[in-house]
Amino acid sequence: MITATEEKTAPTVKVSRLEPSLKLGPASFGWRWWLAPLVLAAVAATLFVVNGRHDVDLESGDQARAAVVGHVEELLSYDYRTIGDEAGDEGKWLTGSFADDYAALVTDEIAPAAQKVKVTTEASVSASGVVSADGDEVELLLFVTVTTRSSELAEPRITGSRLVVTAKNVDGDWLISALDPV
Repeated sequence: MITATEEKTAPTVKVSRLEPSLKLGPASFGWRWWLAPLVLAAVAATLFVVNGRHDVDLESGDQARAAVVGHVEELLSYDYRTIGDEAGDEGKWLTGSFADDYAALVTDEIAPAAQKVKVTTEASVSASGVVSADGDEVELLLFVTVTTRSSELAEPRITGSRLVVTAKNVDGDWLISALDPV
């Protein structure tokens, strides 16, 4: 119990100025103060270069796809009456060992079989996309529908397939270097 004679006194608080124990600034880090901006600049430069290459790859992929889709439709479309002439024209869209393999396949197998039963085919790429692009080489995925007519078929036969097509940029032209079913 507090009596009237007792006075309340407030506790005394001593305030002193605190000095920070951790001092930040160029003097505290010495030569390391410029390390963070240097690292950030290096990361920014790396991202700029990588992104620039990505844009080139995207452009390459789009250019290759635009050129190759029509070529694949032509390669897979033929008429038994003109298949020999078409094979020579189509060779200009091919490169590497694939060009030789394709010419041999058409001459030795496809043309004789097509002429025997009067086969005509019409290929159409219904969808396509870039799987990978690395400068002068692009890999594409194509969804192809082929309509086949023949003296042995009462009705046209429609088939679908997926193809992985590898294209290479040769002297500014996108040429097919591989065509593989998936």
